[in-house]
Amino acid sequence: MSDYDILGNIAIIKSERDGRLKTRPEKILEAKKLLERTSITTVLEKAGDVSGRLRTIKPKYIAGKRTLISEYRENNSLFNFDVSTCYFSPRLANERQLISEKIKSSDKVLVMFAGVGVYPIVIYKYKKPEKIVGIELGRDCCKYFSKNLKLNKIPEGKIDVIQGDVKKKINSDFLKKYGKFDVVIMARPNLLDTFLKCGLDSSRSGTRLYYYGFCKDDELEQVLFDLKKEAAGFNRKIKIIKAVPAGEIAPYKHRYRIEIEVLD
Repeated sequence: MSDYDILGNIAIIKSERDGRLKTRPEKILEAKKLLERTSITTVLEKAGDVSGRLRTIKPKYIAGKRTLISEYRENNSLFNFDVSTCYFSPRLANERQLISEKIKSSDKVLVMFAGVGVYPIVIYKYKKPEKIVGIELGRDCCKYFSKNLKLNKIPEGKIDVIQGDVKKKINSDFLKKYGKFDVVIMARPNLLDTFLKCGLDSSRSGTRLYYYGFCKDDELEQVLFDLKKEAAGFNRKIKIIKAVPAGEIAPYKHRYRIEIEVLD
C-alpha cells in the first residue's frame, strides 16, 4: 500500500514506514519530492489512526501551502472538504464509478454515510436518477456536501442532504416523505453495527442494497451468513447476489461490497 494519499491539492503522508516512525528529515525530504513531482501544493502528515464516530484524522503540516481544505476532482466532479473534519478516501474513486454504472435513471437512491456527497454527486453525474437522498452524521461533512452540490451545478431538488444519525433519521416521517427506495447504498465505515435494519426499513421487495463490510478473507462466508440471519430476525428475506473486494485493508483483509436483493 502507498505511503501517502493524494486528495487533489493535498498529499497526506504516513508517519511510519516498515514498522518504524519516520524522522522529521525523512518526512521533509518525502514532502519536497512530492511537491516537485506532482501537482500538489500542500503536504500533511497523518498523525495517528482514524478515530471517533466521524472517523477523522489529526493532520500535521509538513511543507507547502498551509491549508486543510482539499480541492479534489474525481469522476468528472469537483469536491471541497476539510481533511481534518471530513473522512474521505480517494482510493474508492473506481468503486464509486462502478456503483454509479449500476444505477438506472428511473431509480430513487438512498446513500447512507454520505460524507461530503461524493457517491450522490458521482451517481447523479453519470445516471441522473429520479431522486437521491444522502444521510450523513457529520455537520461539517454536510456543510461541504451542500457546497459540493453547487460546485457541481446539481439542479435543486435532485439531491437532498440530511444531517444526523441514520438510526434516528430513517423513521416514519422520513419514509412518509420519501417512500421506499429502489437502491440503498450503505457506504458504511468499519463499524461493529451493521445498520442493516436501517437499510431494510428503507427497502421494498426488489430493492438493490449495496452493503460494505470489513473482514478477513476467511471470515467472509460467516459475514454473509450473519447478514441473512439478521435480516430474518427483522422478518425480512434477502438474497446475496455477490461479494466483491473493494479495497485492501491489510494482508488477507478487505473491504467487501456485498450486493443484496431484498426479496420481501
